[in-house]
Amino acid sequence: ENLLTKQDTAKGSVSVGDTANFDLSASAAVFQPASTQTMVTEPSKQDSSNAKDSGNTGANKSVKKGGEKSNKPDGKHSEGGKQGGKKQKGMDSNKKQKNNDRNDKPDGKPDDSGNRQGGKKQKGKSSNKKQKNNERNDDKQSTLSNKPKQNIKQPANKSKSVDATPLAPSIPPNVPQQTSDINYGKDERIKVLHVAEKPSIGLAIAKGLAKGSFDSGGKGLPVHTFTGPSFPKAPNASKCTHKVTSVAGHVFNVDFPSQYQSWDSVDPAELFDAPIKKTPCKGSVVKHLQDEARGVDFIVLWNDCDREGENINFEVLDCCMHLMKSGGGSSNYDRVYRAHFSAINPSDIIKAYNSLGKPDKNQSLSVDARQELDLKVGVAFSRFQTRYFQGRYGDLDSAVLSYGPCQTPTLGFCVQRHIDIETFKPEPYWTLELGLLKRGRMLRATWGSGRSFNKNKVEGLVTKCVEENATVRVTSRIIREKKQGRPVPLNTVGMLKACSKALGIGPHAALKTAESLYLSGYLSYPRTESTAYPKSFDIAGTLQQQTNDNRWGNYCSDLLRQGHTKSRGGVDAGDHPPITPCRSARAGELSGDMARVYDLVVRHFIASVSHDAVWRSTRVDFEIEALGDQGKFSVGGKEIITPGFLAVLMHKEYGEDADDGDEDDEERAIPEFEEGEIIPLMNQSSNSSSKVGVAPSVPCWGTLILKERMTTPPTYLTESELITKMEKHGIGTDASISTHIENVLKRNYCTLESGRRLVPSKLGLVLAQGYHVIDSSLVLPQVRSDIEDQCNKIAKGLANREDVVKRAIDIFRGKFDFFVKHIDRMDVLFSSSFAKLEDIGKPFTRCGITRRYLQFIPGPPARLYNKFTETVYPLPAGGTIKQWTGRKCTAPRCDFELCLYTVGQPPRTFPLCPSCFNSVDWSLSTEVQNAANPVDRDDANKEKQIRTIAGKALTLECPLPDNHPLIEELTVSPDPDSDGVFIVDPHFGPKWRMVSTRAPTIVYLPKSIEKLTVLDKTDEVLGCHLIKVEFKPNESPLSGGETNYVCSFPTDDVLQGMVRLYHGSERLKAPQCRGGRGRGGKGRGRSGRGRR
Repeated sequence: ENLLTKQDTAKGSVSVGDTANFDLSASAAVFQPASTQTMVTEPSKQDSSNAKDSGNTGANKSVKKGGEKSNKPDGKHSEGGKQGGKKQKGMDSNKKQKNNDRNDKPDGKPDDSGNRQGGKKQKGKSSNKKQKNNERNDDKQSTLSNKPKQNIKQPANKSKSVDATPLAPSIPPNVPQQTSDINYGKDERIKVLHVAEKPSIGLAIAKGLAKGSFDSGGKGLPVHTFTGPSFPKAPNASKCTHKVTSVAGHVFNVDFPSQYQSWDSVDPAELFDAPIKKTPCKGSVVKHLQDEARGVDFIVLWNDCDREGENINFEVLDCCMHLMKSGGGSSNYDRVYRAHFSAINPSDIIKAYNSLGKPDKNQSLSVDARQELDLKVGVAFSRFQTRYFQGRYGDLDSAVLSYGPCQTPTLGFCVQRHIDIETFKPEPYWTLELGLLKRGRMLRATWGSGRSFNKNKVEGLVTKCVEENATVRVTSRIIREKKQGRPVPLNTVGMLKACSKALGIGPHAALKTAESLYLSGYLSYPRTESTAYPKSFDIAGTLQQQTNDNRWGNYCSDLLRQGHTKSRGGVDAGDHPPITPCRSARAGELSGDMARVYDLVVRHFIASVSHDAVWRSTRVDFEIEALGDQGKFSVGGKEIITPGFLAVLMHKEYGEDADDGDEDDEERAIPEFEEGEIIPLMNQSSNSSSKVGVAPSVPCWGTLILKERMTTPPTYLTESELITKMEKHGIGTDASISTHIENVLKRNYCTLESGRRLVPSKLGLVLAQGYHVIDSSLVLPQVRSDIEDQCNKIAKGLANREDVVKRAIDIFRGKFDFFVKHIDRMDVLFSSSFAKLEDIGKPFTRCGITRRYLQFIPGPPARLYNKFTETVYPLPAGGTIKQWTGRKCTAPRCDFELCLYTVGQPPRTFPLCPSCFNSVDWSLSTEVQNAANPVDRDDANKEKQIRTIAGKALTLECPLPDNHPLIEELTVSPDPDSDGVFIVDPHFGPKWRMVSTRAPTIVYLPKSIEKLTVLDKTDEVLGCHLIKVEFKPNESPLSGGETNYVCSFPTDDVLQGMVRLYHGSERLKAPQCRGGRGRGGKGRGRSGRGRR
């Protein structure tokens, strides 16, 4: 029934599009490790040979026993050292697999299979036998491979092929390892490092665990230190010192290496086979973790209890597990634990501390798989279509034409609804309405036949009633009590829908607000799929916390006295309990959206454990015997008997129909009707042939009215309806759904209209329709849904990460090649909706090759276009572009006319050559690679990545390098506070000043200077140009009233004492900041005035 599919059929289906319904788990192909997908992490490169040496012994002894019968698809290993994993075909294949396993992890570390059993003792035949049985059971659950099982012995000495110097110790898989020696640290002092995901959670953990006060140090990532309580995994230690610190979200960032960053020189098709690397988001976080973990006995991970949190757990371990006290490799991992918690109040923290578990590697691997797929698929499609269409059309109103495996199907839902609306054809239909007046009240009974599209048929029924003087008979009157079920507990999707419907808060803002309430201790963890409270959840205690609130406190007290109920239905997903309040908030304690979301969550929780509402429902059926089966009518109403949960929460806030109630019945009282009662139906005095009536003197009378109406089209999707569709089709997760909707809005693919309805823009319509014309599976949800299913299997240990990624990449590579080959199909749609570059813009500057004027396209993004050569020159983003009086570039073989680029506050102006800015020879990106300090280089790369838009960076500095001839001609001094130089502002007076090329710094020269000239002669020591200064008569500071003065600014005391230095901002909006003191000058006040 999908219209998009209908159109595809009409135009001729595309072969690649037919792969929309594919099953990643159904492939029978033998998995070949993707050796080209090398992933590198750079947090530390310490030698871990100890871990290797300790691991080989245990591994060699166990291969013959365990390797023959372990065919687990995910490569799991038991504590006894069994060699599970993929089937091998001989010794050569075995050796190749061993070498490839070292690159299975996204950080480039050896896989779990090589040496993780080091130091572990065998647990006897019974343990081995039990493990074999478990592996056989797991084999039955695997759906990844249809190959016949093979039992091939692997020589023990093959384990020595593992690289002797891995980047970091291998991390074992998701196995329930425990400290083998309960007497570890007996009668000794031990240290425990706790790592949380955010500083605020770290502080809450310290408050929950410390019995008294604790010491806090550090600024960005504080460290809280205290003694006690005893550590549950080493209860015999004499003293336990705890250190609680945190990270700030993900420690590492997944991206392509620098050689794949260029949009111009890298073919997007190469990205599918390109390696990816993990680099620190911020080098200081890695160093902080390593400093704090050095020499500790145990590490406890307190990151959020979801897949992203598990991924961060292993990022933390990659940084610092090898620095723990003694041992190495898996022996260190035996002393790593994971706390499972859903709230950060003291009782939950203590409970989690006393029931520590192990981090889940499978969930972390599922995140790695999703990150790699989203990166390669999204960037490849986005780069190609952005460069292609921005090089042809000028009014696209979007800096990036992005594609996302989740974002694009989300757009597809909105576009499909728009097409349904636009292609809808209203049709008239007719219905009968029976009006009944009794005891002064008018009721309108509903026609049992609904409606008819045949007007003559309905008119004939009215005529028949008139001709036969028909009457109405009451056939039945039914009164019964109906229960309206209380709402199920609130999960993330339910909260997002409720906030959109009841509060008018969008999904992205709602989730951010809920996270803020969680970090402040008011709510439990807001990212959960569960809609049922676990048996251990303290419902009465949570209700008791709310008894002092003047809004619902009395209701909670009554509910506790009467006895609360269990939650209705729902599913316990096992990740987190539903969203609940963790502590009360007094009136006025919260404000804005935080107060509104908190109010909604508390009321929903109370309602979910309240009693059902009870209604008295009345239904009266009528019959006009003259019309036979076409003469049945009914009227209904209901009255509240026991409000139950409705006293604290009205269900209509959410717009959800109650499961047990009849929402078609209005809340109203129905007059008394007796079964068998006859109500006369007679002609009215009106001349209308479509109405019959009775004389008003009759106590109960009625009218039969013919109503003409029109069918109405569906409305645009609301946020709540869109979330429901995404959840149904498996697009995104409970945590990412809001982000995908936000991206669709930010990219200008949709606009948010009244009623929080999403209306596709012209750009969104063309993109979605274009995807369908080429390959409908790119915009339909099935492909992404299948991938999400496979990621879920990875998280459960039922699928192999490398296998899933390889097959998904192969599928999307084929789709990309087909998309590129047939891009002209989408171009037809763009050409009918957008203006081509040659038809818009205004002449701006001349091209140095053709000497023709280039047209300025304001964008976004801004660019120059040569319509004679169809060449596009992207311009720097973040500032303003102006012409510069016909000056030409002095770079060799360039000769392009120059522009002026102004950025920052206060504005700094630099010369700009559009050709050199886009030339590899004069690219600013090379400066980042030349950074000497690896940490500085990582931070610089991250900063560049954050600023990147459509392949060009947000340029908040001089757009040309300091060695460009244009910049060298104006250089008068090095900038000691940055790696840049000071150049004379190209406006050249009358307010003379110098600007730094790499920092928001301005040197204001005295107003007594009338003219300043940059000379060709340079300073022999610094290499800067000398300047010739002409002072105004009678204002010269020179002896004897001289007005002409030649000097080198960095070493000249005269000018140094007269200037004023100002440190501005790179922000695009003007900052509220003070002026600065000049070098040797005097500055004061907000104006920053100095000596003139």
